[in-house]
Amino acid sequence: MSPSAVYQLKQRPEGAAFRLGCAAALLIARGRLVDELLDRAIWGHDETAEIQREEGRSFVKRRRLDSRLGLAMLARLDRMVETRASQKGGWAGEEMLAQIIAGDWRGFLALFDAAEAVAPGAAGAGNTDAEGQKDGMAAPLALWLAARDNRANPLASLWRGTAIANEVAQISAIFDAGPESADEEGPTPEEEAAAMTVWHDEETGELRTNFPPPGGFIGIEEGVFGDEDYARTLDADEEEAWEAAHAELVEPLRRAGEAARCAFFALPAPANDPAPARASGKQATG
Repeated sequence: MSPSAVYQLKQRPEGAAFRLGCAAALLIARGRLVDELLDRAIWGHDETAEIQREEGRSFVKRRRLDSRLGLAMLARLDRMVETRASQKGGWAGEEMLAQIIAGDWRGFLALFDAAEAVAPGAAGAGNTDAEGQKDGMAAPLALWLAARDNRANPLASLWRGTAIANEVAQISAIFDAGPESADEEGPTPEEEAAAMTVWHDEETGELRTNFPPPGGFIGIEEGVFGDEDYARTLDADEEEAWEAAHAELVEPLRRAGEAARCAFFALPAPANDPAPARASGKQATG
């Protein structure tokens, strides 16, 4: 492919994917340029000279590589890498799309296989014009870009109204309607209420809760109810109910632990102690 053909394809609408691929290839080549300049900075480089003899005359052809050109190219590529979306518009430009493509180069190249598979020519149709090629490339390119950077919808600002931009908008709407969008909205009030509990404060040792305060509450509150880190002390009724529930919960463990304690220390169980029985018998006979 000649340089002029490459340039002409970049300027045509159906060459949008090709233009982005060329920009991404430059970013990938940036690593090779960095390594080459680092090697020259450490070890230097040799200048080669070629002597040509023609009709008794000698010509010296010298090849010199100027590192300044490499540094200038590296600075240009650095600016492309550091490009971000506009703060005002918020849309991603072609430089950002090139960064996305460079990060998944193999996935981008796979688009062309997918486009060839869905092209009209692959199904036996005769529509192989430029418009058909552009439409065949729209869906794979839009799907890949929407999956890589769905929030940006980058093509909407570059090719508004084209087949690719329309595909991105449709795929983004599908992603927004998926189950992941429900997770982004946060928990429901019922789910937040189910997560409320009571705990012991590590510093004061007092009971704390994030339940809503009862009417006329005069205890200690940290923040306002509804805050993420809201906490308060328990009132007298809540504390009494909590202690009763806790005692009921640990009662089976307390009884089992008491039996284990008596067995470990060989202590007679209170119900099997013979001394109280004999004393009560003497009182009955007397």
